Amino acid sequence: MAKITLDLDRCVACGMCVNNCPDIFETDMSTLKVAIKEGKREGEVWTLETDNPMCAAHAAETCMMKAISVEE
Repeated sequence: MAKITLDLDRCVACGMCVNNCPDIFETDMSTLKVAIKEGKREGEVWTLETDNPMCAAHAAETCMMKAISVEE
């Protein structure tokens, strides 16, 4: 199981993660910030545990702000 973390304090909502991994990331139109689908938000941090982190790992690699991490 892998843990995906999205730090909204670092995120500039450029949309790269949404484009690279739409199965996990989405734009929250009410806040205009990125969200993790089916994830849990605590303050400015989203988390999700998944058994298929490949897509999120690619999104983390392409995030220019390094706002996404994937821990196996």
